[in-house]
Amino acid sequence: MQAQETTDTTTSVDPEDLQHTWRATLTPWRKAALAALPVFLVTRLLLLVLTYFGGILFNAQGPSSFAFNVQSILYNWYHWDATRNLSIATQGYVDPSYTAFFPLYPTIVHIVSAPLHMDILLTGMIISNLAFFGALTILYLLIEPEFDASMARRCMLYLATFPTALFFFTAYSSALFLFLTLLCLYLLRRRSWWLAGCIGGLAALTDLLGICLFIVFLCEFFRQQLPQLRQAEQDRNANLRALLPLIAALLIPVGLIIYSYALKKPFHDGLIFLHPRPGAPGVGFLAGPATAIRTLFSGSPYTYAAAHALFELLLLLGMIALLIMGFVGREKLARSFWPLQVFGILVIVYALLVPNQPGQPFNQYDPLPAIQYTALLCIPGFLVLARLGRYPWVHQAYLLFATPLMAFLTFQMFKVLWAM
Repeated sequence: MQAQETTDTTTSVDPEDLQHTWRATLTPWRKAALAALPVFLVTRLLLLVLTYFGGILFNAQGPSSFAFNVQSILYNWYHWDATRNLSIATQGYVDPSYTAFFPLYPTIVHIVSAPLHMDILLTGMIISNLAFFGALTILYLLIEPEFDASMARRCMLYLATFPTALFFFTAYSSALFLFLTLLCLYLLRRRSWWLAGCIGGLAALTDLLGICLFIVFLCEFFRQQLPQLRQAEQDRNANLRALLPLIAALLIPVGLIIYSYALKKPFHDGLIFLHPRPGAPGVGFLAGPATAIRTLFSGSPYTYAAAHALFELLLLLGMIALLIMGFVGREKLARSFWPLQVFGILVIVYALLVPNQPGQPFNQYDPLPAIQYTALLCIPGFLVLARLGRYPWVHQAYLLFATPLMAFLTFQMFKVLWAM
């Protein structure tokens, strides 16, 4: 009887201890969310103001008293990838070219909009913006413990005001993919291997780039576990136990396998999203930047193609420069960040290998559009930029150029003049 009482005493959980544990777990997330909230709200307000003025003034047929409605103004965001994502959400993969858009984001949009009978574009934009807020929160959690709160805030601000950050506002999958990617990286750094593998699998269901997280998983695993593996060299069982979490990395390509399997029945080709359309020319490595450079120097610099090429080359060169600075020089990142830097390199290499959407024909007038999207995922580049932002002139110069350019690209999207 006494032994039973002792057992009950030792196994009982103190509610106060449990409450303290939950509070300790949630406090960093609350702090990060509160830090992300001002950046999120200010940039959303900016984009709403741009939507109001651009949606009216760029569509009005001269001075008139014609009144637009809220839906018609909102639908200025219904272009390019948004139309394809929302078509998938409502009709499924009705065209082989749509298979380049992976299914998780359209599926979430459908699940939310169908039972609530919400406007499909509004639903997609709400999901994107909530995902972006989550991404900013996790970005703060990643940076603040390693650096400080001011650098974490600058990094969030620079990401949210990046010229192509308007992708996070509309019905694109970019925000959801960024959220899942950062969450996977955060979990990896906290050694939550199995949960990181599950999140990485969801990222691979959101975008083809998610498969890169498999490589990052291996890099982060061996960075953290290598000392333990060296100590267990003589103990085979201990070695196997230390390597067991590697199985979780296989959950990441499972996302891609599921999508490929789903495509096989309707299209008889599980990898149709990688194959160009019939008759479309193949794209070689570096074809995008090579075409952009040739466009700039072989013809007039005052053409649509030249402006596109210059903008995309500047994004590419800027991110490469920031990545290099992360490895050498005064702004180099700590060694513990090298798996994250590997991910930065992989997304840039991806933009060079796949300058357009996978399977889409190469466009010589817009040779490198993928960099507009992949630059947003180059987190180590933003880390270095945030370190440089401690100099007031760098901080002010970045905001002076990036924010107006984002506004300009927003208006270009409204008029369907800038391919994205």
